[in-house]
Amino acid sequence: MLSSAPTADREVTSVSSAPTVREIVLSHGRYVWRLLRFLGVPERDLDDLCQEVFTTVHQKRGALSDTGLRSWLYAICTNHARNYRKRAHHRREALVEAIPESSVAPSQEEGLELAQAQEQLLLLLDRLDDDKRTIFVLHAIEEVSMEDAAEIVGCPLSTAYFRFRRARAQLEAAMVKQ
Repeated sequence: MLSSAPTADREVTSVSSAPTVREIVLSHGRYVWRLLRFLGVPERDLDDLCQEVFTTVHQKRGALSDTGLRSWLYAICTNHARNYRKRAHHRREALVEAIPESSVAPSQEEGLELAQAQEQLLLLLDRLDDDKRTIFVLHAIEEVSMEDAAEIVGCPLSTAYFRFRRARAQLEAAMVKQ
């Protein structure tokens, strides 16, 4: 009877060591928000899509693998962002080429320049197909190693490098035109 007690204790500690959804939201909420934004979700819909991501996390928490929480979250974010962009009402939106001019106090110039640069990057990223965009965001923006990015996306390492080079070349060509 004494031998069964430690096993029950071990089971309790292993179950309790898994992060709760609340802990995941608190520790990775900004990461998920940032990923979704760079994956093409407009700021106006980010809160809703973040909630959908964490709802999926809650539903599939038992499927968390040993590859790591961030990789798992990235895969969920990628799927939600891809589905979001495929919805018909989002494809029909008329996007403007440039942000309208606004008057800004001189102390806010840096913030405005940064916001404009981010908006420019997001517009350029929108021109990439999903495969190139995903690899580019993972490697160049989130600084994930190319080996890990290839594993997350589920493609060979050489394909990941090829997609990254093509994405970078396409972005550079678009920047030169502007």
